[in-house]
Amino acid sequence: MKVLLPLIFCFALFGSACKTSKPVTSNTQNLFTQDSVWVIKYERSPCFGECPVYTFYLTEDNNGLLQAKYNYLTPGWYAADLDEESVHALLSDLEPEAWWYEDVRHLPEVPDLPGRSLVFKHKNGLRWYAAGGRVSERAEYVFGKLDDLVTNSHWSATTVRPIGLDVPEPSDVIVQLKNGVDIERWMERFDLFEIRLVRKVAPSLQYYVVTWNKDKGTANHFLQTIKKDLDVVDAQWDQALNGRSKKSDTIRE
Repeated sequence: MKVLLPLIFCFALFGSACKTSKPVTSNTQNLFTQDSVWVIKYERSPCFGECPVYTFYLTEDNNGLLQAKYNYLTPGWYAADLDEESVHALLSDLEPEAWWYEDVRHLPEVPDLPGRSLVFKHKNGLRWYAAGGRVSERAEYVFGKLDDLVTNSHWSATTVRPIGLDVPEPSDVIVQLKNGVDIERWMERFDLFEIRLVRKVAPSLQYYVVTWNKDKGTANHFLQTIKKDLDVVDAQWDQALNGRSKKSDTIRE
């Protein structure tokens, strides 16, 4: 039974993450007349099957903007008047700061889940979350709410675009390697990304900051590829995600 339960959880995650609902569309053009500032940006990347690929924006006036890419609507931009109750419930789920720092290393890895990233312009500062093959029930619950919000909304083609300072992709990753692993040899495994060492964080510990050539892949792909390596204990973005966190400082010998 101890083996069966994780497997059941894996299949449940795989099914919910890759589900595709029939889009609900409207013939109304240009639902909104002005560009809107966004507060939530949610992106889904491709999977092995026909997962919907899109970028969804929740605007500060609780409307939705959608950039459809593959397997969901005709590629292009759409707008929708979102269900207010669903939006408030979503924002309530994203409010606890602990949700954004969940440790999922103990969870089984589900192959070929779509990559999903979420950026929230919280009143206390920027919050950023990226999910790959390991996703908790709590995170999957929130992603499911986002997917339902998208698939159940009445989308109209629009010329409106999300505005406000966009959030750049993170650039540096803090990686903790197992004892005895040489950083230079380890980085050779990721030559495809043109990985390079930024600095060693602690002289007596296996903590390093690495980065990559952004032309060689997305930030989420780079991080999730590193996390899958057997010599990696943990990896996370070296980025200030809210008003109280800071980027790592080099500890000099």
